[in-house]
Amino acid sequence: MTSTTFAQISTADTVKTNAFGDRYLYNLNRGSFDKVSAQVVFDAEFSKRLLQEDCLNIIIGTDSGLLPKYVQQQGIPSGSRYIFIEPEQVLAQLHQHQLLDDLPEEIICTTPALWEEHAHIFKINEYFYINSIQSFNAICAQQAIIDDYAELGWQLTEALHILHFRYNTTIGCEAFISRQLENIAENILPVTYLANAYQNKTVIILAGGPSLTTVFPWLLENRHKLVVFSVSRISRQLISAGIEPDFVFSVDPQDVNINVSREMFLFSEQTVFINSYHVQPGLINQWHGQSLYLGTRLPWQSDLNIANIEGTGPTVTNSALSMAHYFGFSKILLAGFDLCFTKEGITHAQGSDEQLAGPKYNSTPLQVEIYNGEYRPTGQDYHAALLTLEKQAEQISSSRCEIINLAPTAAKVEHISHIPCTEITLPDIHDNHISSVKQRIPQLTDDLLNAHYQAVIDELEKTNFQIKAIAKLAKKALVINERMYNAEGRIENYKDKRELDSIEKQLKRKYRKHSKLVKNFGIRQFIKINSPHDSDNWDAEKAKKLGTIYYQAYQSGATKLSALIDSAIARTQIRREELKAEPDFSRLLAQWDQDKSYHRATLWLQKHPHASISEQTALALQAFQDQFNQVITTQDTAFKSKVVKNSTLPLLKSKIKLLFKHRKIDELKNLKLGFINDSNHDNKEPYLLLIEGYLAELENDTEAALVHYNHTLNLDQSPLLEEALLRIASISLEQQNQQNALLAMDCLTQLSPVYLPYQAELARVTGDYLLAIDSYNAYINFFPENILSKLKLTSLYIDMKVYDAAELMLEHMLQTDPNFKSAVDLKNQLAVIKQEKSKSADFESVKLTNF
Repeated sequence: MTSTTFAQISTADTVKTNAFGDRYLYNLNRGSFDKVSAQVVFDAEFSKRLLQEDCLNIIIGTDSGLLPKYVQQQGIPSGSRYIFIEPEQVLAQLHQHQLLDDLPEEIICTTPALWEEHAHIFKINEYFYINSIQSFNAICAQQAIIDDYAELGWQLTEALHILHFRYNTTIGCEAFISRQLENIAENILPVTYLANAYQNKTVIILAGGPSLTTVFPWLLENRHKLVVFSVSRISRQLISAGIEPDFVFSVDPQDVNINVSREMFLFSEQTVFINSYHVQPGLINQWHGQSLYLGTRLPWQSDLNIANIEGTGPTVTNSALSMAHYFGFSKILLAGFDLCFTKEGITHAQGSDEQLAGPKYNSTPLQVEIYNGEYRPTGQDYHAALLTLEKQAEQISSSRCEIINLAPTAAKVEHISHIPCTEITLPDIHDNHISSVKQRIPQLTDDLLNAHYQAVIDELEKTNFQIKAIAKLAKKALVINERMYNAEGRIENYKDKRELDSIEKQLKRKYRKHSKLVKNFGIRQFIKINSPHDSDNWDAEKAKKLGTIYYQAYQSGATKLSALIDSAIARTQIRREELKAEPDFSRLLAQWDQDKSYHRATLWLQKHPHASISEQTALALQAFQDQFNQVITTQDTAFKSKVVKNSTLPLLKSKIKLLFKHRKIDELKNLKLGFINDSNHDNKEPYLLLIEGYLAELENDTEAALVHYNHTLNLDQSPLLEEALLRIASISLEQQNQQNALLAMDCLTQLSPVYLPYQAELARVTGDYLLAIDSYNAYINFFPENILSKLKLTSLYIDMKVYDAAELMLEHMLQTDPNFKSAVDLKNQLAVIKQEKSKSADFESVKLTNF
């Protein structure tokens, strides 16, 4: 009997009803609802998050059907849908016990294999468009007593991440436009200045995969023969190795990008920064060297949008690869371009926050082939990126540009070959070849900067006038839409209707270009006009509601966009002020503080070394420099705190059990090695013993496995007692060592009452009927609704010829359900037995009388 079998059996028929009338499978929720009702627990845990309008909620686990019932009782919010995902065997048990009956059509309970099918029926794409996807873990999934919940949670997180990217890239994003406006003063020179600048040269692109640092010795030796591209997130490792790139790339608009890229500010002015138009502003507005941008300056038609190229997405490495091709390189070498983990589960290069956090324990056992023919674990996001990379590589290689991955442990990609760095032949590149190319980049004089800033301000002010006019029209339209309908929902004054039509004409004609901009910016609000599950029944009330949504979207989008433009104007005006030898420091400091652009204080001082400033101003500038140094050196970043959560011991335990379940011997060995080298955890012994025990079992050395499991039991405060005892019980049963199995089961019953039926059955097999009866009675007291155990106890009484006790049990069951077939059959069987016993007694009586 395997641990999987134990889990399946213990899930079955363990229905408990608490004092509040909640019925649930005990082995899913254990004591979650013992002291308080499910409603109180759900109110505290999920509250209003689960009950928002126009949301698609995807939930791992149903808490024995109590959570969907809770949603149903609270009232399903307008436009919202719910998908509950349960492991297949759990879902079967829930249906068997009628715990999912009578749910409305807005709620679906399904399996991991079918949830996406239901999600598409529920129009998941439209929910993504309005940014209204929510995912939750039910209480049972948070506790993950059933191992399947952990695996399911990891799979769902990665699947939603991929779907989010797929659908959101099709409609644009407010965040990108926001960053575009924040960066307008800094996006000055396009990458087109370096088109085909490096023909017949070789470039090495350094990315953040685990293999990165293995190429450093060779790179240092051959640095003079290569142009070096690097992604910004590996700047820490490059600084430590004494390697300075020629170009550093960054595209991510998220604030976390400043956490992972901050060491790029330690490069010299010789490094050129290539950034997307929407990069995190703190990187570009504090950069000390030359920079070139990808994409467009402004999100609307403008003379400021000079000719430029976008650069291939979605990742920074894709952009760097496309730029290597655009710059004309004939050979592109890839290092740290792995798109898979190490066999121990390390996801990023040595020295990164991810590597320092330890192996990634919250990932599914997805494998990809690497160049040396082995397989390595990877994540769903990396796996999806491989498909994009393959298409990109096909296009680049078709132009006679060779792409080589230097790492034998990188994911194998068609059209990208692997050659060890020691076999690469490189011609020398003279320093003046690189410097002469960089000289193509214009020097930004004060006059050029001043002209750029003034052009930006003029364009922003002109556009903002139009945007504010749209906001005023939308506000007016909302007032008209509200008063246009009478109490019966009919249009009362057609003059209002004509005025509303006039506003709509202005939006579509006079302000056509800028109305489109407002819609693009606030597209998610406009999409809500057609929410995923609107009814087709139109009436005046619905028309009024849709009118309100429509003009609110206009007003909200225009107001937010106008505020962003106001900020961009103010920021650009400060850039002009910075050019002065005697600026208004109060304005400069206020803007720098607002933007957290502390390094601009240093940049200003470097540009004005002979400026005469007051002592108070000098102290303020020094404080900003100190603040920037703290940003560069602090160890406790938000990103680091986030990645540490991927390497916790509960996740490790789930992954150990998952790999054992799937009989992944090599992966278990690799996980063990990674955990041994993980310096972030103490008390490793119980986890290592469990891994050793699992490995011994999978390699058919059960005696060694028992030794490891027994050592686990002998540890003080071991967190893995249940796992070790389950394996001891299973092995003992396979060896037909019932006594040892009973000992293990006795210990398990002290951990949880769900093991009492196993103890009862083992006791019955070994002939210890009193223990069997006691175990069944204890279990029935804990789970009074468990009919199966009552039937088994009744059968046991019959086998032991304790007929009176059997009759009492049957009468109790038939009082609850007089037509319960199994009980009726047993009652008839018992009647036959008693009748035969009576005949036998009469026969013996006759024999005695005759004698």
